[in-house]
Amino acid sequence: MHPERLWAKSWESRNLTEAPRYAYFAEHLKDVVTSAERVLHSTADDQLSALGLPVDKYRDRFRRIVRLAAAIHDLGKANDHFQTMVRGQRDPQVNPQGLRHEWGTILIVQHLREWLLPAVGGQLLDLQIAEWAVAGHHPAPDHHSPPRTCPPGAGTDITLLVHHADFRSGLEWLQSALGVDLGLPPVFEADKAFPLTGNENAYQSLAKWEREANRAWDSLERSPDRRLVPAVKNCLIAADIAGSALPPKSHGPVPMWDWIDQSFDSRPKPGKLKLIADHRLGKDTARQFQSAVAESTSTVTFVKGGCGSGKTLAAYLWAAKNFPEKRLYFCYPTTGTATEGFRDYLFPESEISDGSVLAKQVRELGAELFHSRRDIDLEIILAGRDTRQAELDAAIRIEALDAWSTPIVACTCDMVLGIVQNNKRGLLAWPALAQSAFVFDEIHAFDDRLFGALLRFLRDLPGLPVLLMTASLPKAREEALRKVLERLRPEGFRQPFIPIPGPTDLEERSRYHRANVEGHDPLSLVAETIHSGGKVLWVCNTVKRVMEAAAGAEQLGLHPLIYHSRYRYEDRVERHKAVIDAFRGTGSALAICSQVAEMSLDLSADLLVTDLATVPAMIQRLGRLNRRAEKDWPTKPFVVVEPDNHLPYSPADLQSAREWLARLPVENISQKHLSDLWEQTGDRPPDLIESAWLDGGPITTVSELRESSPGITVLMESDRSKVRDKPRDMGRYSIPMPPPPRGLDWKTWPRERGMPVAPDNEINYCKLRGAEWRRK
Repeated sequence: MHPERLWAKSWESRNLTEAPRYAYFAEHLKDVVTSAERVLHSTADDQLSALGLPVDKYRDRFRRIVRLAAAIHDLGKANDHFQTMVRGQRDPQVNPQGLRHEWGTILIVQHLREWLLPAVGGQLLDLQIAEWAVAGHHPAPDHHSPPRTCPPGAGTDITLLVHHADFRSGLEWLQSALGVDLGLPPVFEADKAFPLTGNENAYQSLAKWEREANRAWDSLERSPDRRLVPAVKNCLIAADIAGSALPPKSHGPVPMWDWIDQSFDSRPKPGKLKLIADHRLGKDTARQFQSAVAESTSTVTFVKGGCGSGKTLAAYLWAAKNFPEKRLYFCYPTTGTATEGFRDYLFPESEISDGSVLAKQVRELGAELFHSRRDIDLEIILAGRDTRQAELDAAIRIEALDAWSTPIVACTCDMVLGIVQNNKRGLLAWPALAQSAFVFDEIHAFDDRLFGALLRFLRDLPGLPVLLMTASLPKAREEALRKVLERLRPEGFRQPFIPIPGPTDLEERSRYHRANVEGHDPLSLVAETIHSGGKVLWVCNTVKRVMEAAAGAEQLGLHPLIYHSRYRYEDRVERHKAVIDAFRGTGSALAICSQVAEMSLDLSADLLVTDLATVPAMIQRLGRLNRRAEKDWPTKPFVVVEPDNHLPYSPADLQSAREWLARLPVENISQKHLSDLWEQTGDRPPDLIESAWLDGGPITTVSELRESSPGITVLMESDRSKVRDKPRDMGRYSIPMPPPPRGLDWKTWPRERGMPVAPDNEINYCKLRGAEWRRK
C-alpha cells in the first residue's frame, strides 16, 4: 500500500503488490455511499413503515440524511493515530488511539457545517441527526459516548490530517456527490492538532458538542422525528458493514453492488410458506384455534395455548395467510429452542434423509438457523446437511449480512430484541428486520428485562406484524401488553387486545398426578420406572445438584445422561442430541439436567423429578411430562424435591411456587390447572425499559438485553491453539463457568481474543459430565 496515501483499512494479499482501491480513504467513502443508496433503494420505505412514520412525508428526508452520514462517516480516519494504527505501527495495547475515528469525524464536521447544510436542505437538525449516526456507527459496550478522558499511553495530542491531498480529494468528491456548490471550505489550510490533555482539549470540544446535541434531542420530545433517529443510525451501520466488508472480487459473477438488491429481494415466494404448513398438517384439518390465529388481521396477535397444542403450526398458517411474501423470523428464548424449532419445521431429519419434496422446498426457500452458536449446531445436530459449503459462504459474507438474504429464520429472540439495546447483531440485521414478520414463542419464559424489551419493540415499531405465543402468562403481563397495544402506541396504530385461547380439549386433558414419595427421596421411584422400561427426566436448579443427583443414581447402578450448561459448546450440543435421541428411541432412559431442559428439550417423560423452582419454570418442566398424552391416557407422576438452598432463585420465588403447588389438585392435573393458578398471581406489571437504541438520541451506548447472571466464560489452555488456528471456532471451545472460588486470581490469566484462558489444572473437564472448578 502506498505510504503517502490515507488508508481506510488494512489489507492482506499474497497476490497483490498494491492495495485494492477499496482500502483507500476516499474510495471507502464512495463505497459506503453506494452501499447506502442500495440499502435505501430496497428498504427505506420498510424502515419508515416499521417505525410508524408516514413514508411519503419522510422518504426524501430520510434518504438525504443517511446519504450525508455515509459520505462523511469516516472523515475522521484522516488522523495520525488511526493511520499509524492501521499500518501496524501503533500497538493498541501499549499506545492506544487518543480518539476513535468517529469522534475525529465529529471534530472535523463542526468546521464543515455551513458547507454541508445544503446537502440536507439547509436543515440544521437533519445535519445533527447525521452527526449522531456518525458518532454511533461503531457501538460497543466498552465505548464511552463521547469519550471523556485520554487513555494512558495515547500521547498528548492528535492531528487531523485535513490538509492531506487524499483528504482534499475526498472533499472534492463530497462536493460533487452531495451537490454542495460552494467550492472547497477555506478553513483547512493546514493539518489541525487537538491537545488530548490540558485546557481546550479534544474531549472538552466533544463535551460541548454533546450538550448542544442533547438540547436538540430534548426539543423533539413530542415529535415523530425522534423515531427517525434510530432508523438513520442503523441504516448507516448497515451501509458501512456492507460497503467495507465485501470487496468486489468476493462476489464472483454478481456485479459489485447488485448483491445488496438481490439480498433484500430474497423473501418467501408466493405459496412457499403455505406448502410448509400444509405438509405439517398432512391429511388433518386445522384446529379451530389454529384457524382463528390464521384469520387474525391484527398487527399484534396473542395466542395462549398449552404445550403440545399446535401453536407452531398455527404460526405458519398465520404467516402464510397474512404475510406470504414477508421475511419470517421465529424467535425463541434460548439457543436450544431455536435449534429445535429449526429442526422440527425447517430441517426435519427424516424428510431430509429420504430426499422428500418438503426437503427440496425448504432448501429452495432458503431457511436458516441464526443464533450465537449456529455453525456448531448446523454441523452437529442437523445431520445430513453439507456444512462445508455453509462454512465457505460464511467466510465470504459475515453472519449479520446473511440475515439480509434469508427468507425464513429460526433464531433466539436476542437477535431481534437486541436491537432495542443496540446489540450488534440486531443493529446489523435492521434493514431485513424492517421487511419482516415476527413470531415470539415461549414469552412467559422472558425475564422482566427481556419482557420490557418486547414491550418497547411492540410500542415503538408499530408497523411490524407480530405473533406472540405462550403456554400461560400472569395477568400483570397480559395487562402490560394490553396497555401498550391499546394506549401507548402512536395514533393510528392502537388496537384491541384480544387473546386467542388454545384448544380447550387439550388444555383440560388430564396429564399429571403428584407422586407420594416417602421421605421425599425420588431415587426408588426413578429406579422402578427405569427397570420397567420408562423414561425419566430429572431437572435440578444448579449444576452442583445435577452432579449430586447423578452420583446417587449411579450408586443404584443406573446410567444417567447428564446435561447442563458447563460444557464446551460443541460437547453441549452432543449432550443435547444424546438426550433427545434417548427419549425418542425405544427402551428406558434417565436424563439428569439443569434448567437447560426447561424449554430446549422436545421430549415426553414417564416420570418427572424436579427441584422446586419458580412457577413458570415448574410449568415448563411439567410440559416435558406425558407430552404426547391422548384422550383417556393414564396420567404420569411427578415428584417435587425441596432444594437445600434457594439459588438461583429468590426465597420469595420459591415460596410463591410452594403456594401454587398447594393449590393444585393431587390427581388428574391438566395444563389449564397449571396456567390458571399462575395467572391469578398478583405480580407487579413489568416496566417499559429504557432503550439505548430508541431513547439514546445523539448518544449511542450498548445495554444488556437480559438480566445478567454471575459467572465467567473461559477457554481451557489445551484448546487455545485450536482457537489461534481458527479464531471463528472460539464458540466451540468456550465454557460458561460459575464465579471462580476464592483465592483463584483469574484476572491475571492470559487472554485469547479477550477471553480468559484457564490453566488446565484449574478445571476438571469431561465430555460427558462437563466442567467444574478443581478448587473448592
